[in-house]
Parts: sequence; structure tokens; C-alpha cells
Amino acid sequence: MKIMTIGRMSIVRNADRYFTIALDEYNDNKMRGLIFHNQNMAGVAFESFFELMLYMDGVFHEMGYPKQTVQVRNFPDTDTLDKSAKVSNETERQGKLATFRLFVQYCYHASWQGAIIWEGNEKREQFDSELQLIQILDQKLCGKRIITQKQQFINTCHVAIESYERGEITGNYQNIPAEVVEKYNEPVDFAKTLSDFIKFSGYENESLKYGLNYGQMISSDACNLCRKGGKLGSFSIKILFCEHNTCQGIIFWREGRQQVAFRSFKEMFSMIASAVESSKDNHSKTISHRTHTSLIASGSK
Repeated sequence: MKIMTIGRMSIVRNADRYFTIALDEYNDNKMRGLIFHNQNMAGVAFESFFELMLYMDGVFHEMGYPKQTVQVRNFPDTDTLDKSAKVSNETERQGKLATFRLFVQYCYHASWQGAIIWEGNEKREQFDSELQLIQILDQKLCGKRIITQKQQFINTCHVAIESYERGEITGNYQNIPAEVVEKYNEPVDFAKTLSDFIKFSGYENESLKYGLNYGQMISSDACNLCRKGGKLGSFSIKILFCEHNTCQGIIFWREGRQQVAFRSFKEMFSMIASAVESSKDNHSKTISHRTHTSLIASGSK
């Protein structure tokens, strides 16, 4: 079944700007549910925060609203992220855990700005970024406190990814205290767990943002601290400062030997996902080529 979207040249109605989220599961590792939008009878399933974000970004692209004010950065020579939807046979319903509507009004600073409206009491909460949106969900559903003041606990981490599927990973974080994030041997919502690291980061010295030599922020020696590389990718992330309720800094892709500055949590995570998706495709092609070569060799005996 094909999900219908609003044409670029049509008038965007106010109702088209809202997504209904039926949330069935939300904890430290998982975020699952269904997204309903516009007049589509069928919902779209998501199994991670990033998968929800990918689908919504795809709809924004089709509608032509809200427009990106900046071109989203990426690692050179990486593939465009797959925004295809996993259509469910379920029609609009309540979430097993919670039901809310998401309204994204602007896309400034390589991020989202909008509101979340909780069904039942119609309480409306504003958010200035995806990172803040996750914090609001954590506070509402898990009782976690939103950190409003910058606290410089840690500002660098290393991520090694073993497997990846639209936001769900197996892998580990290195050089991060266990109370923030840990090693995971089963799929977790990578966007959500990585946001835990960001909450405990932040540069207090605002003057650092001026005159930075970005090329020297993450050295090769620092990246060697990422002792075990992931099968699909290894990344070093350095948070330099926090503005607009999101993070800005540098990300280094170890295998691709590329380093790029990011302007938001969303942009940073999209860089990781596109690099890993490209690595995943190349890994699959290599296995397929080896299998094909092996079959040819076996047939020639």
C-alpha cells in the first residue's frame, strides 16, 4: 500500500501539519508505535525515535512545508537516507501507553520547532529541537528530569556500531560513565540512548565557539581511544556547545576518515545513520561478491 502525501504545489491545510502518535512502548531502550497523518487510513509503524523522525521528514519534503532553512550536512559520498514507510494494517487508534499529536511549525537550525499535545488533557508543550522533544517524552513517560542548565560532565564519546536498522543498533559506547549509557548486546533505540549522553554534555565557555580550528578538535590520537571498531562504523563525537536546546560540535567517522561539524542533534544523528547505511550496503555487496566468487570456484572444480 502506498502512503498518499500532499502535493508540493497544493495548499497546506492546518490539519496537514499534525501527526497523531499512538505510542505502545517507551522505555530506556525502546520506542514503538504507529503514526497517523492526514487522511491516510492506515498507520505507519515505527520502532525507534529516528524511524519516526525519518517518516515525518519524508512527509515534510512531499508537502514542501515546513521548509528547511539550511541544507542538512552529511559525510561526503554517503547515501541518502531511506525514508520509506512501514505501512500497518491498523487504522487510527489509541496508543497502549500514550497518545499525542506532534505539530512541527519550523525547521530552523537544522532541527524542528513545534509542539506536542497530549490527548486526554490537551496539555500543550513547546519544543525547540528533537533533543528537547525526547527530553519532554522522558519527563512525561519515565519521570526523568529535564536538564535546563548546562553541566560539563563529559563532552566526548566514542560509538562502535555492530548492527543497524533505522535507528535500532547493537554496539557500545566508550569513555562514558555506566550511569549515562552502557554497552548494548541487543537492539536499542540509538537516537534515544545517544540523547542521554547529550543531556550530560555541554560547554560552559561560550567564547569557544568563535575562532575554532575545527580541523584539530578531534585528533587521530583521540580517535584511537575508540579501542574496538564496530562492524558497520565507529564514530567519535565531541560536543562543543549547546544552543537552541540542541547540541553543536564535531563528529569523526573513523572508517571513512572524515570529520564534519554538526549544528544539531538531528544533523549529527543523520550523519551517523547515512554513513552506517552506506557501510551496511557495502558490507552486503562484499558478502554477495564473495559468495558468488565461491560458487564459481566450486563449479569449476
